[in-house]
Amino acid sequence: MATFKACVQKQRKDGFFPVYIRVTHRRATAYIKTDKMVTKRELTSANEIKDTFVLEFCIKTIHEYQDRLNRQDTRQ
Repeated sequence: MATFKACVQKQRKDGFFPVYIRVTHRRATAYIKTDKMVTKRELTSANEIKDTFVLEFCIKTIHEYQDRLNRQDTRQ
């Protein structure tokens, strides 16, 4: 079963962090880029997102991905 999580990676030169959705399935990790950005103030000390607007967007997107994935047969 795939797992999803909203995360950030590297800081851009303008000071913003792009928001990604991390997808992990069978120990393989991939990242889906979103159009959201956060600043250092909107991150915790562990670089987790604490901006509620961005988290709400990511949660809705993750629910859509999970819904699509539940309709597919991922067993091999």
